[in-house]
Amino acid sequence: MLTTFLLIIIFASETMVNLFGNLTGQHPLFYMAIKGPVEEIGWRGLALPMLQRRMAPIWGALVLGVVWAVWHLPAFLLSSTPQSAWALTPFLVGTLALSVIVTPLFNHSRGSLLLPAFFHLQLINPLWPDAQPYDTWLFVVVAVIVVWLNRETMFSRHSAVTEVISK
Repeated sequence: MLTTFLLIIIFASETMVNLFGNLTGQHPLFYMAIKGPVEEIGWRGLALPMLQRRMAPIWGALVLGVVWAVWHLPAFLLSSTPQSAWALTPFLVGTLALSVIVTPLFNHSRGSLLLPAFFHLQLINPLWPDAQPYDTWLFVVVAVIVVWLNRETMFSRHSAVTEVISK
């Protein structure tokens, strides 16, 4: 049901931008608000459960973090994107840390995409500084704390969500 709802939003988004984007001038933000959370269908709804079938959540989070970072690399080559002005290394390290942070949210919510989607939406908030070394260190510190607090579940597949979204 959630997947159907999000797909309807994606297909309706261009029409909504045509209706409201010209009035507000905010259409790129509208696309970002839809695109980021919808990515979580693939990252946490499909990829993470499949990875956690074969490995502990910490390793699944790190593998997914690498894939997530590589997915965004083409944006660094396009001069019209915000990523073109970012440093690559802080982005890569930060993406790994963010993947580790969001994995327990996903697992503790028993596979719900709501928390990861809100988390992703918050990350693309234009008020948040983008891929700066100081926020990367903050994410790394938070990731280490999250792993420490969830050490029993992060290093064991027993409580990991392994079911791909099927509803």
